[in-house]
Amino acid sequence: SSEDCYEKIEYKLLPGANKMLPKVFFSQKGIEEFHPSAELLKKYEKGCHKKGDSFDISFCHELIDFFKSSINKHQDWSKFNFHFSPTESYEDMSDFYREVEAQGYKITFRNVVASRIHELVKSKKLYLFKIYNKDFSEYSHGTPNLHTMYWRALFDEDNLKNVVYKLNGEAEIFFRKKSINDDKKFTHKENEGIACRRSKIKKPFPYDITKNKRFTVDKFLFHVPITLNFHANGRKNLNDLVKDYIKSSDDISVIGIDRGERNLLYYSLIDFKGNIKNQGSLDVISGRFNTDYNCLLEKKEEERKQAREEWQEIGKIKDLKAGYLSQAIHKIIELMIENNAIIVLENLNNGFKNSRTKIEKQIYQKFERMLIEKLNYLIIKSKKEKEESGGILNAYQFTNEFESFKKLGLQSGFLFYVSPWNTSNIDPTTGFVNLFRTVYQNIEKTKEFISKFKDIRYNEKESYFEFEVDNYEKFTDKAIGNKKNWVICTHGDKIVYEKINNQWIAKKEYDVTSEFRKLLECYQIRLNHIKEDIANITEANFFKEFLKLFAHTVQLRNSYKPEESANKTCSIDEKYCKDKIEKGRKTDYILSPVKNNNGGFFDSRNAPESLPIDADANGAYNIARKGLMVIEQIKRDEKIKVSNEDWLNFAQKNC
Repeated sequence: SSEDCYEKIEYKLLPGANKMLPKVFFSQKGIEEFHPSAELLKKYEKGCHKKGDSFDISFCHELIDFFKSSINKHQDWSKFNFHFSPTESYEDMSDFYREVEAQGYKITFRNVVASRIHELVKSKKLYLFKIYNKDFSEYSHGTPNLHTMYWRALFDEDNLKNVVYKLNGEAEIFFRKKSINDDKKFTHKENEGIACRRSKIKKPFPYDITKNKRFTVDKFLFHVPITLNFHANGRKNLNDLVKDYIKSSDDISVIGIDRGERNLLYYSLIDFKGNIKNQGSLDVISGRFNTDYNCLLEKKEEERKQAREEWQEIGKIKDLKAGYLSQAIHKIIELMIENNAIIVLENLNNGFKNSRTKIEKQIYQKFERMLIEKLNYLIIKSKKEKEESGGILNAYQFTNEFESFKKLGLQSGFLFYVSPWNTSNIDPTTGFVNLFRTVYQNIEKTKEFISKFKDIRYNEKESYFEFEVDNYEKFTDKAIGNKKNWVICTHGDKIVYEKINNQWIAKKEYDVTSEFRKLLECYQIRLNHIKEDIANITEANFFKEFLKLFAHTVQLRNSYKPEESANKTCSIDEKYCKDKIEKGRKTDYILSPVKNNNGGFFDSRNAPESLPIDADANGAYNIARKGLMVIEQIKRDEKIKVSNEDWLNFAQKNC
């Protein structure tokens, strides 16, 4: 017709071929119409087409030929224009059924005169519903929502040529009555400044904005199930494919992600040689609103706590967590693709995860699963070409389909898990870790502990005490097979906590050297005969204090939470970011008690960007380095296993 027309979708589907074909062709009506032979029916009833003792491949092929010819005679199914493989190529019925299902879906379009539709609507014989979301608005800016892209792809010509997105049946329509009446409705007038939720900045808009508009009108909601990657058969060997790729590649980076103590998430990106290319906290996600989510979640927690105490309604926090995770995962995936990287996480047990649930802002429980599911079918929305890698019609698969954490193991595609043992509390320049047992038991055991040091001396030139270890294995079996010789120094100020009036108070500049001097002077121990004089001490208090001070000496991580303004803002700018990084460096740092090859003590507060800049950065960096060990094992065709002994050997190599 030359008149205005609507396009009508003609939707054809042959669902569940393994059930539908026998149901149609072997029904009473089907037998009369398609005429299967009595012998074929007899063998079908016996199950000769099914895998087992009675399986008959020749009958299987005979049955397939019958189905093929019957499909071509069927009034509806013949319209699919099936192109089948040669019958002899099928090894069983499942191969044939899969081919039927893959082709048993067809969408075509035909024009219907608009005036006729309008007549039917006017006479209430037909109802039209407009399918709409915010991405269809004339005021919508930026990249469409992923689900909008899926919806459009369903009817895209390129998709219909080789179906990736399949429109399923069983769509549902729900009705939601408005909950805000007209007398309660509030509208911001055009060009009136509106304060953003996450900042105090007021922004004008050139049109009226109704607050919570979706609840001011009656609404029909359309829920549509679709199938992604419709023609895919599913790979079960993704892990092996990834290993083969790693073996053949010499340009792989590693992203270590630490679920930090001070940060929600912290990442460290290192190259194949272990050099840091990028590192940073994922508390702050730059974007439309530039938000510090750690701060925002903390404020939300405080509000919820106050609401409980005052018996008020408790606001939701799960949507805020989900929004944060979505943006954090987007940032991680960007880094992964840009740098050809694998992702490495700590293999934390359920006890650790459950212990964090009492803190509402912790998001570890959902993070892993969301990351795996996102990487399982990944669309890069910025890809303009539909067919290019990562485009809407050619998604990436970087992980296996998520089943459960129990079945996950140490690898899911390009995602690997490593032990959390000594990732944060380790000197990144020497590999030193504190393996000493410094809990006081009695005088005899403490004297035995002290006797294992080769020497304890005071270095006049450097103004600190030195504890020389000639065999670390004397102190613990955990040191077996690793570097034996260490000189441990009471260098630098530490942050230690002391209980005062039933409260733990942080001493931010605790001078261990000075405290050791006081202790030795109190008991008249000579600085040039320390070990010899200690052997003559008989008072328990001395040994308790000695062990406490030595524990502070080998303490690598130094952390306290600074006081913050009650009116803190979560909206950020460049200065806010710099201040936050600097605050983190000063209040949560790694300070090593041993000298490195450069003759200095590693201190993250003044470390270059090629090394971890704070304690959480150190955790992420060493998780990434364990990922390098995994890559080396894969290249040597070894089983993935990063033992504690192997980790220390790797960290202490060339130090």
